[in-house]
Amino acid sequence: MTHQTKEARSARATRGNLGRRGARLAAVGAMATAAAVLVVTPAFAKGSADLTASPKAVKVGQTVHVKGQGDSDGLRYGQFCAQQRVGTKGAWHTVKCGHIVEMGGADAKVDATVKATHKGALQFRGVLYGVDGPRGGHPYVDRTTDVKTVRVS
Repeated sequence: MTHQTKEARSARATRGNLGRRGARLAAVGAMATAAAVLVVTPAFAKGSADLTASPKAVKVGQTVHVKGQGDSDGLRYGQFCAQQRVGTKGAWHTVKCGHIVEMGGADAKVDATVKATHKGALQFRGVLYGVDGPRGGHPYVDRTTDVKTVRVS
């Protein structure tokens, strides 16, 4: 049997305790990191938005029928608007907005006709806005539809 000094036994015991403590700290750190990721990760609201523009080709002076609807369980009140732009770049301009609706009861909708005034591409999109209350208030974009293009000749 080997005799160890008191200091050697103490050092060996300390190393064993540090190993267990280190493993415990690593496990606690991993759980804290996982909890933080769950708290920071956003919850995505379910919903949809769709817009149609017909016909797909018109002549200058003819009208395009634009119709769309949207809903989102992340909103209490919503309003759906149709927007257009001439060409494929540039600013979007609101054509028409539907009534403000309470999202639990019905989809927000818009129905509009637009007269084609220039040759080229005429693009449309729908935007679902969340609003503060049944009479409006501060609007914020909840979701946007894909762009629909109509050729004007």
